[in-house]
Amino acid sequence: MKIVVVEDENSIRNGLVRMLPKLKETYQVVGCASDGKEGLEVISRTRPDLVIMDIQMPYMDGLAMLEVLREKHVQCRVIVLTAYSDFSFAKRAIDLGIENYLLKPIKIPELEKSLELIESSLIQEREREELQERLLSLEQIFRGCMMAELPVEESLNQITREKYGLDIREPLVLFGVWLGEMYRLESARTQRLMEECVGRAEDYKSVVLVSSKYQAVITILYQIRDLQSVKRRYGRAVVPMVSRSLDEIPVFTWMECQGLEQLPDALSDMLELRQWNLVYPEGTMLDRNLPGETRFVPLKYPVGMELELRQAAALKQDQEVARIFQRFVQYCREEPHKPEEIREASVRLAIYMISILKSIGTVQDVAFAQNLIAPVTQAQRWTEIETILQELCLAIARDSGEGRHVSPLVRQTRHMIDEYYSQGITLEEIARKLHVSEEYLSAQFKKETGVSFRDTVRDVRMKRVKELLVHSSLKLNQIADMVGYSDPKYMSKVFKEETGMLPAEFRKMNG
Repeated sequence: MKIVVVEDENSIRNGLVRMLPKLKETYQVVGCASDGKEGLEVISRTRPDLVIMDIQMPYMDGLAMLEVLREKHVQCRVIVLTAYSDFSFAKRAIDLGIENYLLKPIKIPELEKSLELIESSLIQEREREELQERLLSLEQIFRGCMMAELPVEESLNQITREKYGLDIREPLVLFGVWLGEMYRLESARTQRLMEECVGRAEDYKSVVLVSSKYQAVITILYQIRDLQSVKRRYGRAVVPMVSRSLDEIPVFTWMECQGLEQLPDALSDMLELRQWNLVYPEGTMLDRNLPGETRFVPLKYPVGMELELRQAAALKQDQEVARIFQRFVQYCREEPHKPEEIREASVRLAIYMISILKSIGTVQDVAFAQNLIAPVTQAQRWTEIETILQELCLAIARDSGEGRHVSPLVRQTRHMIDEYYSQGITLEEIARKLHVSEEYLSAQFKKETGVSFRDTVRDVRMKRVKELLVHSSLKLNQIADMVGYSDPKYMSKVFKEETGMLPAEFRKMNG
């Protein structure tokens, strides 16, 4: 704690200067003065944490000196020493924000107590300032505003202007690199690439944010000198460089907004903008003006391909199944169609392919295929749709030769498991519905599928649990209820037996 002593009595002044460092090694006397005028100069120069001063001094008394300091916004702590007990002096000193008022002659225990209280207060204040510094880094401000967690008020504007030279109303740009399934492997590399790019920039400032929630690296640009010049540079240089550096091409978006208050809306618009990656070539930097510059053609669903698919599957023509799938992709991409039409057509084809699987495939493949529909409805890249449709093609090709060995009885049993597993369907109930004995159905099911009825139901449930853990924020008791378990603890036990980890661990690893 830095201390200045201002006292006109030599014995008291010199005594304090010698004594203070002996009371505690952290007490450092950085200056002293014999009157208010000299004290004002010493305090302005040394900026101490604490001033110990007399009131009655020549040239300028202590309280007049303190008034000048407060006018100059010098916010040091103050202990007043005086031989006067006049209340008017005390009141004026208190109004000027002193910490203590000690009467002469000074009692050392009282001085020590005052010093300890002031030092403790200073330490707490510095800790609060350091914490505020960490919490209100520019990265945290941008992230908090973007997620609508930090109110954009004038008090925030004061902080951003003083600390970062940023007005809360000035224009901003959000440049998004949306990685999707690549996020876990590529987020660190993408962050480094973007930090290298913005580190070399001289015509704007920026902050790079990494978001596991959105599986993206988002760069916020501010104080941009020439917006169009920077935008061209990103489209012509930054996007190609990042695309070349990653194993797969991500989705790039460019979104402009007016100030911190608009960041949540800008983020929402960027999320919507990603879908247009299905329309334009990979590596296109998408912005809100691009769709308005394109003439779209309505997508007419190719119904004839469904019949071709079923015939190829029935004849076990694996290569023909793959060719039909490729024709579908080419058909959807040869002209500009709106993204919702592309996804709708892709979902329709996927559902039809699942219907083929239901007639020829194993129950595991059907359950697996059904879990693919949701990702198609949310796809942002053609590679996501192609991967899913390819999986379905492989499943059809793999099982098209086995379908004729599965009896209608077992096929109906598998369909009922898929439909009613979440309602706690039992072997006894299915046997009763199919008019056979429970023992006969159990034996036939195990014989034809190689898996017991009980294990099949468990596998279907576990696949659904995994899907809900990864793609939803539902609680364990909600998930247990949705997949047919009355006890979440029992579900967790079964899940750990199957996967080697608890549901919460699985969600954290795959979230």
